Amino acid sequence: MKEFSVNKAEAGQSTFKFFKRIFKNAPDSFIYKMMRRKNFVLNDSKITGKEVLKEGDVLKAYISDDTFLMFSGAGSNGETDIYLNALSRFGEPDIIFENEDILIFDKPVGMLTQKASEKDLSANEWIIGYLLKKGSITTGDLIKFKPSVCNRLDRNTGGLVLFGKTVKGTNLLNAMLRDRTLDKYYLSLCFGEVTDRFEIKGYLEKDERANKVSFSEDKKENALSDDKKAKDSYTESVIIPLKYNPDKDMTEVSVKLITGKPHQIRAHLAAVGHPIVGDEKYGDTAKNAEYKGKFSVRHQILYCVRVVFPDMPDVPELSGLDVSITTPDIIDKLIND
Repeated sequence: MKEFSVNKAEAGQSTFKFFKRIFKNAPDSFIYKMMRRKNFVLNDSKITGKEVLKEGDVLKAYISDDTFLMFSGAGSNGETDIYLNALSRFGEPDIIFENEDILIFDKPVGMLTQKASEKDLSANEWIIGYLLKKGSITTGDLIKFKPSVCNRLDRNTGGLVLFGKTVKGTNLLNAMLRDRTLDKYYLSLCFGEVTDRFEIKGYLEKDERANKVSFSEDKKENALSDDKKAKDSYTESVIIPLKYNPDKDMTEVSVKLITGKPHQIRAHLAAVGHPIVGDEKYGDTAKNAEYKGKFSVRHQILYCVRVVFPDMPDVPELSGLDVSITTPDIIDKLIND
């Protein structure tokens, strides 16, 4: 028999999700079968999988050691090593805000937010490594609940990333992102002169093979075929010019995301004739080549620099929280020199 006590980080998830995280190699049918047979119980009572866990609850799994090892993948430190290796490789993260449930960190340019293949080391592994080293979580905790990033930035986009340390924090961040109550602001440099504030509204269509999106103001013009079973992808951004450098023909802009889709800002600015400086996928090839040689621009100049939380009376420590980083050096140098 295996016994698990629910700590604060694990509270708020369902009994099914709890056991699924522990027995990650088991099919769902095995989890439900064990619950029906009372091999998996909560506080010594039968469960359905829908019960919401509270701190201090005790779950038990009446199974053999061999079955536990087979379905949990326990007994190996390989996964933990991945997190500590990521921390060793990338160094100490720049944590901008942290409490018991969430943290916000500054992701460097060139780092994946989440791994794209098994061999990748991403920001997700990096921050888990930080939490392990700090003692905020243990190897055993990772079997029951794995903290994770809640929003993504492109590999070559830097700036603020939100991370859920607990079930409560993860659910809170995901709800704000889903309901668009969290304000996100970016800084970028784009080609050409932007003179006035404006909004961009429209639809994105993704080409999976090219990993690229195309933009259209009209849903019908840009709708994917029924065969691909695609959903309409409505996007909206607010662009505010900050400073224009006529010698380099580039404008520093602030971008407020109303929605948040992959490549949204890059595709939006390119669609209105102001591609981001250094953007190889959506940008001006000739100008990028010139700027790469003349100003050592090696990536798209785009950073998430500020996030503002909504008013949340039920979570006073996060209500109205305003987190920001200073203007990245590369933006300051390119626009002012």
